[in-house]
Amino acid sequence: MKISVVTTIYNRPEHLRLLLAALAAQTRPPDELVVADDGSDAATTAALARCLPACGIPAQVVRQEKDGYRLAAARNLAIRAVTGDYLLFLDCDVVPLPDAVAAHERNAARGRLLCGHRALLDEAATRALFAVLPAPAEADWELAWRSADGRERQAAAKLFARHAALRRWHLARPHKPKLIGCHFSLFRGDVERVNGFDENFVGWGYEDDDFARRLYQVGVEPRSVIAEARAMHLWHPSLAPQALARHRDRPNRAYFRRWRVPAYCRNGLVKT
Repeated sequence: MKISVVTTIYNRPEHLRLLLAALAAQTRPPDELVVADDGSDAATTAALARCLPACGIPAQVVRQEKDGYRLAAARNLAIRAVTGDYLLFLDCDVVPLPDAVAAHERNAARGRLLCGHRALLDEAATRALFAVLPAPAEADWELAWRSADGRERQAAAKLFARHAALRRWHLARPHKPKLIGCHFSLFRGDVERVNGFDENFVGWGYEDDDFARRLYQVGVEPRSVIAEARAMHLWHPSLAPQALARHRDRPNRAYFRRWRVPAYCRNGLVKT
């Protein structure tokens, strides 16, 4: 099985540097990395050109011009470029512990969506990892893990189990168990069954819930690797809209809640 890691970036080259270091430290390194650049500045573009050839993993960058926040389109751009048959999605500010890729490989199956999560690092712990040059060693990753806030991750694992049980009884909401888009994996063929991400989601949120809902419609089964595939979120100032805008005023919310959503989206990997 050829594993391709897919990540997106916008002006966070130091975070990507640590992601590259974490991928290189895996007990089962990925076979490929595709970075989708959502219109980063010239300094980030130059940093990508420097660090990717030295990361030890075959890597390429695909780029779209900046036109708002277009995560769904950036992910589709990367999916079109991958050569692997299995896709592991990681945000550029999420670093997997050395055993994480192997955990995804152990649990992978066609027709299965593996849902991960992350523990949260604070600013001091993140800066400590940044300061380890040329790259953190296994002991540094483990030290950071011990300091990370895992409460949200633990709560998510319990909620996932509850929603998975409800789904078995056909009582779960269409997009539950919830997919956390910063860390998940599945076979490329299953992505293609639903035509990837719906690029009508522009701006903040709901593209991951929509993706999961459409996968579940075609029979893809969710499975948690929250406990097994450890990962950490690197601190940075939040760019998310304020709570009111996020949960009430976003046009993505109205689009997500429309009736009769087809499993195969029209504005995805293939334009229909």
